[in-house]
Formats: sequence, C-alpha cells, structure tokens
Amino acid sequence: MSESAESFRAVQIREVPGDVVDILQARAAKAGLSLTTYLRNHLVELARKPSMAELYERSRKRDWGVDRATIVSVVRDLREDDE
Repeated sequence: MSESAESFRAVQIREVPGDVVDILQARAAKAGLSLTTYLRNHLVELARKPSMAELYERSRKRDWGVDRATIVSVVRDLREDDE
C-alpha cells in the first residue's frame, strides 16, 4: 500500500457505542497516540492481513501435490490407529 499524500482518504464510522469509544481512547492514550492514529494503524494492519475467506480461496487454488483420495485414506488410517 502506497502512503503518498494523495492516497489517503477520510473514513467516518457512525454509531459506535460510547463505552467502545472510551476503551479505544484509553488504549490510544496508553500507546501515546491520538485516537485517529491508533485506529488508522489498526485498520491498516487489518487490511494487510488476508481474511479467512481469502485464505481459504488461496488454499483451494494451490497445488498441494496430493490428491483428495490420498488425504482421506491417510486420515482414515490415522483414526483407526487411535482406536
């Protein structure tokens, strides 16, 4: 993600419960940050990590070098060994 000045845009979040805002403000203050900076840092971190759906989709497309039948067979063998 580029951080040039023209790439920044404002985001507004409405109807955040007051107790949540209080907690976030306290955490920001403890970190020595403004609430805006604290939230921006967390949003950037959140956006950079793939969601579970994205991870799942990536893993579906990946060639794992083993077919489904082999996986099922190995899992069944392992389960039988545990009994």
